[in-house]
Amino acid sequence: MKVTRTLQANVPGALGPICQAIGYLRADIWRRYGALGTVGKSASDIRKAISARDIYAGLGVDGTIRNETTKDVVNDILTYKAAAKLKVRQAIAAKTADPAERARLYTLLKADRWMDEPFLHRQMRKHFRHGVSHTANQFIVRSDKQASAVIDGQLVITIRVAPKYGDHIRLVTTSNGKNVDLTGSNLRVCVKDGFTEIHYAVDKEAGRPHGVQALGIDKGYTEAFTDSDGAAHGQAFGDVLTAYSDTGAKTGQLRNQLHALEKKHRKRGNQAKADRILTNNLGRKKLEARRVRTKQRLRTIAYQSAHSIVDKAALVVSEDLTSPLPKNSNGSDTTDA
Repeated sequence: MKVTRTLQANVPGALGPICQAIGYLRADIWRRYGALGTVGKSASDIRKAISARDIYAGLGVDGTIRNETTKDVVNDILTYKAAAKLKVRQAIAAKTADPAERARLYTLLKADRWMDEPFLHRQMRKHFRHGVSHTANQFIVRSDKQASAVIDGQLVITIRVAPKYGDHIRLVTTSNGKNVDLTGSNLRVCVKDGFTEIHYAVDKEAGRPHGVQALGIDKGYTEAFTDSDGAAHGQAFGDVLTAYSDTGAKTGQLRNQLHALEKKHRKRGNQAKADRILTNNLGRKKLEARRVRTKQRLRTIAYQSAHSIVDKAALVVSEDLTSPLPKNSNGSDTTDA
């Protein structure tokens, strides 16, 4: 099984222009092919069309980085379309119980001829809305364009760039290189918050054995899951959500007061004070850091809960967990994590 591992490194100055140029490439491919542009086309067809037009040659970025990132974006778009088709298959099953009609609609959907059928066209418009990319901090490095070595006790990754586009890029990681093998791996290089993340895929060996029971599970708020034996898994789940929501509501109330104060000073002509309030008190860096920490904690609890369930069970039956818990109102104090 393939899993993703992450290394952290410094941020050489050459990464910024590459990320900016590749950000434009990502946004433009989504603009051109984010919806109807993929109808009747495979990933290979789309990449060939992009390559034939050579529309990104002037970006000033190494050709292999352009090509590998193009492949990554196209695969993302087609994965998005495949997820939409799964929703449409569910809509077809709900629409008719006639096996022949279902087969006809499934065939049209699979053959990417959904524009020929009004029902399928409506459903695809609903679930396959035109995507937009705002990602401008990452790119893909092909496996034969990177090399790694341990220098002075630290793993150093070198990204080889064609001479016409500049010097090779040297990333000094925080790892000592132990148990890190990048041979034959494509790298995803992400620049964020003053450091570089390097994502790579590795083969993971089989984990601990599963249980022998057959269990039904249900998601919850107080706990992540409850199984059919009545055992609760991830009992801290609700406490983390409640603490985050309560803290976010209180912070939001105080920020609203500061926002009103900023508008009052600006209306009175005290622009300098208003600007100071806006700059020093109404940023979102701490809010975003809190949101990320909470998501990480919730994910850890959910993963631990899933492991504890599989420790008991060989067969797990669950409701559809892709939809949020139904309720009339989340309340004024509820904050999304």
